[in-house]
Amino acid sequence: MAEEASTKEETQESSKSGAAEQASSNGEAPARQPGFPPIDMSWANAPTQRGMRPTIGPDGLTLALADTGSYGDAPDHWPYENDAPRGAYMPLERMGLPAGYTIFDKVEVWADNCADLYEDAIRDRWASATAIPWEALERQPAHIEQAISQLCTNWSEDAHVGFETLAGWLEEISYGYHEVKLYLATVVFDLARHTETFRKRALANGGSLGVQRPGFMHRSIGSALKFTEFVINLNVVRTSFMLSLIEQIEPALAHNDADRTLYRQVGKDLKRHLAYGLEHLHYFLAREPQKRPQVNVWLSRAEAMLGAELRRNVPYNEALVLLLDEEPKAGVAKLAALRRTQVEDYLDRLAETTMTDRRERLARSLH
Repeated sequence: MAEEASTKEETQESSKSGAAEQASSNGEAPARQPGFPPIDMSWANAPTQRGMRPTIGPDGLTLALADTGSYGDAPDHWPYENDAPRGAYMPLERMGLPAGYTIFDKVEVWADNCADLYEDAIRDRWASATAIPWEALERQPAHIEQAISQLCTNWSEDAHVGFETLAGWLEEISYGYHEVKLYLATVVFDLARHTETFRKRALANGGSLGVQRPGFMHRSIGSALKFTEFVINLNVVRTSFMLSLIEQIEPALAHNDADRTLYRQVGKDLKRHLAYGLEHLHYFLAREPQKRPQVNVWLSRAEAMLGAELRRNVPYNEALVLLLDEEPKAGVAKLAALRRTQVEDYLDRLAETTMTDRRERLARSLH
């Protein structure tokens, strides 16, 4: 009899469990035991797009492939002040407290390539401790090593200012543009990595930290009042000049596998940073053509500050002269040619954004 009762109870429990599972799968509230309130399963019927079956591509389930249908629709204006994910159901009674976001318009932050850049960034991540063969560094004459250390001191400083200021802007961008936020998070990490990588290089081969920059460009980046102005300063103007510099001077600086690896890894990161900046500026100009004069003002200010930085940073310039040629006079001539290349690269890149008239407007300090 006891065995029969036990079997009967198990059968009843199994039946109840099956009924509950069936009710749950149908979005209905399953029955509860007496004395317990009924389960409210209305949340399971949230009016969001269902049945998502994204295609898995050769690079896996990327952000662009996952965000399809209503989940991929980034509106021109994001209407919510809280942290609700794009595509989620947001009934008014569950809206929650507002967050501290201040940027709700797509045109202020968007670039069509940001989701792809995010995938590239996380796929190409590297760690300076192990990705660079530090043991391959070779002893250099003291003045050459100190010149390299001076450059790395300033580059580390630049990257530090970059990630600090960008991190502050991230919290201003609303959740509706998560592709942008995700990519910019990788830029913060990239610049943090550049900060420690260049610091390590300055200290790894008999050198030391050098002299601080004058800081004109730091103040220009840090004082931007609009996000697009910030992007122009950091991702367009400064990054364009830095990328051209890295590409041009690698033969003069990279005499071993450690230095070659360092400059090439940093260069790959900078290309992504620049790609976002140029695409965002192109998007902004296409949708806000009446603000082209404002963009010209932002560019002129950034160019003037960068020009002042380049002209007045004597330790940096003399370090470059030493590295570009054994003869100081020839080094000065090569530095002047390098500056012209940086300017031409910058103007060519701006032309891709439809800013084709910058040559006539270029700040005097960059001529």
